Amino acid sequence: MSLTLRTLCTERDNQFKITLRAGGNGFRNAVTWVHVVEDDYVIPFFHGSELVVTTGIKTASAPGWLSGLVRELHARRVAGLIVNTGKYILDIPEEVLAFCDEAEFPLLTMPWEIHVTEMLQTFCTRIIQERQDNEQFDKALTDAVFGRGDEAAWREVLGRHFDPDGTFVAIVLRTGRGGDGGDEDGGAEFSFINRLRRFKTIHHRAASAKFGLLPMDDCQLLAVNNVDRSMMPELLSIIRESYRAAEKAGKLAIGVGTEVNGLANLSRSYQRAEAAMRMAVCWRAPCVRFEDMGFYKILFSVKDDEILHAYAAGLLGPLEEGDRGRENVELLTAYIDNDRSLERTAEALYLHRNTVNYRLQKLKTLLDSPLKTVEDLFPYQVALAIRDMERRDGGAGAGKM
Repeated sequence: MSLTLRTLCTERDNQFKITLRAGGNGFRNAVTWVHVVEDDYVIPFFHGSELVVTTGIKTASAPGWLSGLVRELHARRVAGLIVNTGKYILDIPEEVLAFCDEAEFPLLTMPWEIHVTEMLQTFCTRIIQERQDNEQFDKALTDAVFGRGDEAAWREVLGRHFDPDGTFVAIVLRTGRGGDGGDEDGGAEFSFINRLRRFKTIHHRAASAKFGLLPMDDCQLLAVNNVDRSMMPELLSIIRESYRAAEKAGKLAIGVGTEVNGLANLSRSYQRAEAAMRMAVCWRAPCVRFEDMGFYKILFSVKDDEILHAYAAGLLGPLEEGDRGRENVELLTAYIDNDRSLERTAEALYLHRNTVNYRLQKLKTLLDSPLKTVEDLFPYQVALAIRDMERRDGGAGAGKM
C-alpha cells in the first residue's frame, strides 16, 4: 500500500510546519510523488495521487487562480495541495476551504520561511524508500500466496505489516481493464485505496485490520487481515462502489475466499477466491463467495477445462448425437430438476406423461443406466452443470477465463 499524505506530513514531528486547513477526510490519500506547480499547463499530465506544492505566484496577476487550481487538481485525483503562504498568498479564501471540505480534497499550508526545495528532497526520498519497501512486500506476498520461496523470509517481511497469526481472507478482483493502466482504471484504484483507509478510520473496530493489494496478470488480490466478519459486507460494498464503472459495463468479477487462520494458510484462501472469481465471470455476477458455491466449488476449482469437458462428453455424448440430441438433453435435465417425477417433468416440457415415459426409456437404453436413484443421476447432474458452465462461458470451457 502507498504512503499516505498524513504519514508524509506528520513524520519527523512535522518538521516543515505543515497545517491541514480543509479536506480532512482525504488526509489518508495515497501519495506517489511531489510536484511544484506554478502554472496550469502541467496538470493534464498528472496520473493521480500526486502531492502538489505551490507558492501561488500566479495569484498576483490572476486573483482567482487558486480556486481554479484546486478544482482542476481534484478532478485529476491529486492527493492534496500544500500552499506556501506568506508572500503571494497570505491566507486561503473561505470559498476555497469550503470546496475542499465538501470535495474531501486535502488543502494544507506551510509557512513561507520553510524551504520548499528541502521539503521536496525529504518527501521524494521518503516516497522512493516506500516504493522499495512496497516492491519487497509485493514479492513476499506473491511468494506467500503461491507457496513458494523461503517461508521464513516472506513471513518476516509480511510480519512488518500483517499480524501473521491472525485471520486472513483473500479477495480476487477482476475489472476487465486488460492491464493497460488507463485513466479510468487508475481513478477506480485511487478511489478504492483511499476508501479502504477511510474504512479503517471510521470503524474503530477495524483498527487492527490490515490490507495488502497485489496487482496480478489480469486481476488484483486484496489480502484482508483481522477484519471482523460482520464488516465484510461493507468492505465488499466499498469494492463495488470504487469499481462502479466496471460493474455497469459487466466487467467486474469479485471472488471471496474463505477465512483462514495464519499467514501460512493465505494461499488456500486465495485458491478458493480465484475459483469464486471464475464462477463470477462465468455467471456474469459481480460478486461470488466461495462458501456459497455449493458443489460448484469442486467444478470451478478444476483449472484444466479439458478434464471437465472430457467428463461431460463421456457421459452425455450418446445423448447429444443425432437429430434429437438437444431434446434428449432437455429431457434429462428436466427429469433431474423435477426429482425423477414423470408428472412434473411432463408439465415442465409441455408433454404428455406417456410421451415422457416413452422417451425416458430410450434414454436409459442410450446411457445404459436405470436413471432410477440419486446415485444413478448424480454423475449426469454434474455433467449437465459442466455443459452449463461451458455455455455461459461462450464455449471456452470453465477453466479458460
